[in-house]
Amino acid sequence: MPEKRSAVRVPVSFPACYRSAAATIEGTVTDLSRLGMFLAAEFLDSPGAAGVVEVTLPGAFQPLFLRGEIVRVETGAGGHPGGMAIRFAPLPDEVRRPLANFMMEASYRALT
Repeated sequence: MPEKRSAVRVPVSFPACYRSAAATIEGTVTDLSRLGMFLAAEFLDSPGAAGVVEVTLPGAFQPLFLRGEIVRVETGAGGHPGGMAIRFAPLPDEVRRPLANFMMEASYRALT
């Protein structure tokens, strides 16, 4: 089956906190692209829910606040953690730039 994603995903692992009107969820970002992320977590929100993910990228001092919508929820099975695929809303430059720089560095580290 062909890949449907339109953006390259970078494998990562760092903590994040997702907040919506219905939930506050601590988890781990396991992959990241310019369009979204996967947040592995024990507790999950509902598909379609809008929220904000607060992350402090490794090596950064200030948190980033990433607005987005849950587009897929996966329950844990077969030893794999559950989690939520979150598609970002349009990001302002002051958020998009450090995120893009981090992704380029993480991609480079993965190749070496």
